[in-house]
Parts: sequence; C-alpha cells; structure tokens
Amino acid sequence: MRSSTLSNFVCFCVKNRNSILSKLLLLLVAVSLTSCYSSKQLDYLQSKQNSFITPLNKKDQYTIQPSDVLSIRVQSRDPEQTSFFNISSLNNNLNQANAASFYLNGYTVDPEGMINLAIIGELKVNDLTVEEIRDLVQTEIDKYLLNAIVTVQLTSFKVSVLGDVKNPGTNYIYNSQATIFEGLAAAGDLNVTAKRKNVKLIRQIGDASVVVNLDLTKPSIIKSPYYFLHPNDVIYVETSKPNIGQSNLGVLTLFLSAVTTTVLVLNFIQD
Repeated sequence: MRSSTLSNFVCFCVKNRNSILSKLLLLLVAVSLTSCYSSKQLDYLQSKQNSFITPLNKKDQYTIQPSDVLSIRVQSRDPEQTSFFNISSLNNNLNQANAASFYLNGYTVDPEGMINLAIIGELKVNDLTVEEIRDLVQTEIDKYLLNAIVTVQLTSFKVSVLGDVKNPGTNYIYNSQATIFEGLAAAGDLNVTAKRKNVKLIRQIGDASVVVNLDLTKPSIIKSPYYFLHPNDVIYVETSKPNIGQSNLGVLTLFLSAVTTTVLVLNFIQD
C-alpha cells in the first residue's frame, strides 16, 4: 500500500473509529504490518558474543566412492614423458572447460573402487580422500619419472540448491571440500523470505537417502557432520509463512486501496 493512500486511510479510520468498517480495515492493516522481517530471522550464526571459536568436525571428511570422477594430471619438465600418464591435453582452465569435458577426460571409479592409470595399472581409491589418492599416485609416478608433480581433483563434486534462493540449480565445486554456506553462496544466497532455521539437506548414503534439517542461525551448525557438503548433496530451502502471507496480501492491498479511495470519496461527497 502506498504511503499517501495509507496516510489518508489512517486519518479516515481515526475520524470514524466507531465505524465497523473502519475497525475491520484497521485490523487488516495491522495484520499486513506484522509480516515484516527482523534481523533475528535473517542473520546467520547468531551469537551474543563478539567472537567465538567453534572446532570443525572433520570426522565426516568425504572419501571417494564408486562412480566418482577424478581428474589426475602429471606434470614435469618433459611434457612428452608425462603425456603417457595423462588421458588428454585438456586445458586446465576451468572457465573454458565445461562439466562434460571433465567427465570424458577423467577417471571414473568402478564399482570395486578402482581406477586404471596408464602404465601404472589399477589402483584402489575407494574410501580414500583426494589428498590420500594424490600421495598414492605420486608414489607410483616417482617410480617412472623424476621431479614429476601429481594433482588430483574430484570433478564430479556437484551440489543442487532448490527453493527460496536467488539462483536455484546445480553448481559444480572444484575444491576438495565445501561448506553448506559455500553451497548456498554459489546459488546466490537465500532470499529474504527464506527459512533459515529449517534448511533441508538430502544426502545419498549407500542405498538410502538421508534428510536432515539444519538451523543456519546457530553457530553449532559448524560442528554438524552435515556442515561440509558431499558430492550430489541437495539443499532445499523452504519459503517462510510471512512470505506466503505477503503474497496473499498483495491482492488484498489492491482491494484495500480501492475500498479506501471509494470510502474517502463518498465521505467527501457527504460532507
């Protein structure tokens, strides 16, 4: 409702406060004003302390599973020697390579948790972290090359964010780990109208799907085993009830504006 219309409406209601219509309209305005949001509803990691230290829970650090895709690159002063160990000369610039190219040029972990490297042969990587796989491959490469450097990345790390966020969709993460806040940031962050105390995270563990509710306003979320995201996690953000109410009040506001204008005109004519 525009401020000028609201001011005229309030003045009219004050002059005619004994009118049933005025009481009803005042009640509707009061309901619409209660749909405002406070910082307590919007702020993340709320705490009365100026600073606090919360230890991270790294017991749930992600380990490689079957169907994951790894990018393994070997570099040295002699490109001809390292070319035998690299699937292709794929450009490492992530801005130029799309997601499909990483799958086509990566090593897919088979159901037994193995990958097959050229010359080296099969290596078991199941239940290992990216850092552990890098050390494992580095040890094998050192048997054939001097001063070679091995880099390993998990290229199948994608997170889907749905619901009341600015840019819902699927985003690829090119770090070895990412937090739930980083996942939401990739989606443009939550809208003002989103629920922050009941964000759902859906995770596939084996043959089962686990659904948990996370409160982003509490610092204790940092200690949660779901603070660090896993590949293929899905984050769903619900819309708060005030937002639903505000959507309905949009139509009601137009109706109130029309009614208020009509009543003011009639009152002016009668006077």
